[in-house]
Amino acid sequence: MAIVVAVVAVLVALAAVIGVGLLVLDRRTAQPPAPPATPSASPDSVGPPPGNLTMRDDTTTITLTWTDPSDGLVPFMVAGGRTGQSLGMMATVDPGRTSYTVNGLSTRVNYCFAVLAVYDTDQFATSDQVCTSRETDPND
Repeated sequence: MAIVVAVVAVLVALAAVIGVGLLVLDRRTAQPPAPPATPSASPDSVGPPPGNLTMRDDTTTITLTWTDPSDGLVPFMVAGGRTGQSLGMMATVDPGRTSYTVNGLSTRVNYCFAVLAVYDTDQFATSDQVCTSRETDPND
């Protein structure tokens, strides 16, 4: 019985982290772009956000890389979606890993991505966004 309770508690905590992360990402995508500034943690964070988020666009796959502000102590969540739409949670990345490859993307769609450092169930920091800039054929 104790194992079932522990598993349920972990699932509830994970759902809370994902829900809060999606709310923050949705709030960030709805705001107009701010002037460039030094990245800082969101108000709900206890640590710095992932830094230097970059991507390599290989048309149907995109590889994201970032710097770990926690020295391998916290996991990350990768969020992404079509440009102009809310970002959705795509994956969780184990502590110490600083890259993730997104597969199966359309060559005709632009995408945006962000990475969250998860310091606790309700304490996280979100990176800046990176977006593709693909040429699209107006006749398509």
